[in-house]
Amino acid sequence: GRARAMAKSNQVEVAIEERANEGKQERGYEVMPRRGLAILSGAGVLLLFLLTYLLSLDRVVGMFVDDAWYVMLAKALATGQGYTLINSPSPGILPLYPPAFPWLLSLAYRLAPQFPQNVWLFKSISIAAMLGVGIVSYHYFLHYRGLTHYVALGIATATVVSPPLVFFATTTVMAECVFMLTQLLAIAVIERCVRVGKRGRVWHYALLGATLASFAFLTRSISFALIVAAFVYLVKERLLRAALIFAVGVVLFLGPWMFHVRRHAPTAEQRMEQGGLIVEHYMTHFWRKQAGEAYSGTASVKDISARILRNTVRILRSEVGAVLAAPLTQLIKYKSPRGGEIFVFILSMLAIVGFLSVARERVTLAEIVVPLSLAIIVAWPWSPQRFVLPLAPFIIFYILIGLQVVHSLYRRLRQTPNPRARWVTAGIVIWCAVAINTLSNGMYILSLHGPSAERPGRVRNFDEAEAMFKWIRETIPKEEVIATFNPALVHLYTGHKTIFPDNPTDNWGEWARPGVRYLVFTPWHREPAFSRPGGYQIVYQSRNQNLRVVDLDPHRVDTLSRQSPSVSSLKRQRPGRGLDYASAAVGIDSYP
Repeated sequence: GRARAMAKSNQVEVAIEERANEGKQERGYEVMPRRGLAILSGAGVLLLFLLTYLLSLDRVVGMFVDDAWYVMLAKALATGQGYTLINSPSPGILPLYPPAFPWLLSLAYRLAPQFPQNVWLFKSISIAAMLGVGIVSYHYFLHYRGLTHYVALGIATATVVSPPLVFFATTTVMAECVFMLTQLLAIAVIERCVRVGKRGRVWHYALLGATLASFAFLTRSISFALIVAAFVYLVKERLLRAALIFAVGVVLFLGPWMFHVRRHAPTAEQRMEQGGLIVEHYMTHFWRKQAGEAYSGTASVKDISARILRNTVRILRSEVGAVLAAPLTQLIKYKSPRGGEIFVFILSMLAIVGFLSVARERVTLAEIVVPLSLAIIVAWPWSPQRFVLPLAPFIIFYILIGLQVVHSLYRRLRQTPNPRARWVTAGIVIWCAVAINTLSNGMYILSLHGPSAERPGRVRNFDEAEAMFKWIRETIPKEEVIATFNPALVHLYTGHKTIFPDNPTDNWGEWARPGVRYLVFTPWHREPAFSRPGGYQIVYQSRNQNLRVVDLDPHRVDTLSRQSPSVSSLKRQRPGRGLDYASAAVGIDSYP
């Protein structure tokens, strides 16, 4: 009797599983095509990835300011000077940037210590991370979201060939790509923990999830949202033991760094000497009208409310479009600003509908991470675009689900139900986005490797910056301290000690204490108005960008200016009002 009962139970389970599989097929959930087609499509995507990233690689570094800090801190770690600001006149100042990404770069610096010849090796870390993003995204949406092979592969491909992410990996040395991979891995591991939690041991998954979430936090502090979301999700799934292991693991991994930062935080004198966001606590940035800019003033509660509204509107009217198909969004905005905003707003509404539809069926970890992350993003006093990009795979997924909801509603109204057509439509949309992004990347690559006069503006501008750095190395004595809005980049290329000039007009007496004589204006910074009673002498000025070196001693005999390009003959060339070809090609709006 027991044997018959067990056999009957097994038959029931098989019947339920078969019914579920039939339901998936009716909804268009064919998980995998034929093995050969799956391998061929994966190989094609890999080839597209390699061609895109390797051909987009350039030698530009430090133009984003933050990436110059990352490289300089990597140099400090690799050369045994510790995690300190080696550009500062006074040694031993601790930066308040998280250390994980500089530590990764330091491994590359040890392999190839010659700067700037090793820049390609730094960027290879981000390129490898983006390859990982594609693999993890595909696995996650195939196995944890039950999408078809082609839709899951489409989401992964659209993400990795997104022009803004290609830009971050090949033209900067920013932490976005590594952070994005670590966050995705943490989400996938926690989901795996929940899947096996009801029937197996979960401690190793919980501990691995804690390790990945902690590393993500040490890469980008916004990962606080991931840590909170993972703990809440494990508690929601009634995996209290796993939640406890996760929490203890995070405390053990992050505790030493948090204690070290608290104990060795820069003093008031050190912050005054070095200046800039590198030595300021994140809460200090939060209460500024603009993060990292002391001269922007302190934000009131009313300012913060306006900031949240402004960033929310910007995400809904701009950033969601940049996630799916940045070049198309930029092109529509160029032709019709109002039309571009409407197009992105429609995509945003589809993403919201898709999110609500998914959350109504079942709330997974992603449905907690995404809104928590966006809450932090809209409250932060900076452009939200670079912070939204690491959420790209999930936003694309929600857009496709929203499109399915609209499609189902349309079919229901027409009384022509066809469940498979929803996934066909989603597949067409996502691979059209892949085609648009690929075409855009191809245009950018042609521009990058074309005639020098037609190369992207940031590459030509970097050539001017290198010329200025060469002039500084050959002309200004090494013992001179330089004030600049990009201290790490100037230090890397010239070897001079550098500081950040916080509001130089008002604070001249303070930041001039280390003996600063020169003020260097570098590319792509938000410079305040500068004036100094008594005058100053411009001893170097570039032809196009108005890069310049200012001698702050009005009584000095003008010897340097005779060695520099003729300042009076160099006029700043303002860009035209038309669409920048290279910027439109990569779909970059607020990026340099």
